[in-house]
Amino acid sequence: MVELARRPEGATGRRIAENQHLPVAYLEQILARLRSANMVASIRGAKGKFVLTQKPETITLARIVEAVEGPIIIAECDDVPYCHSNPSVCVLRRVYEGANRVLREYLEGITLAELARQQEAQEAGEHSDYSI
Repeated sequence: MVELARRPEGATGRRIAENQHLPVAYLEQILARLRSANMVASIRGAKGKFVLTQKPETITLARIVEAVEGPIIIAECDDVPYCHSNPSVCVLRRVYEGANRVLREYLEGITLAELARQQEAQEAGEHSDYSI
């Protein structure tokens, strides 16, 4: 997605895969999920390519992660046998809910445009810090 944000004219799947050091087949799976989420469109033909369907400023990292991986969840009570069998008394329930909320809010605060700018700055030799 950062690659597409930096190339408003779009890019071929092969070019993205090469630049991101990803197998083409794996990238195609990711792009299919992003197409389903209406963040990416494919232009077919001899000069086929992928383009963003929305401005990078409106796409958050949370939306990208959810489109590719599903819900943003660090952990949930189903991961702990005791909680799973008796969630109403699980002391970790609120901890998990809070951690999940904080992570989601953090990722919601990062836009694709910001990531693209950070990538350009890093390539130019500057350093970015995403500390929580």
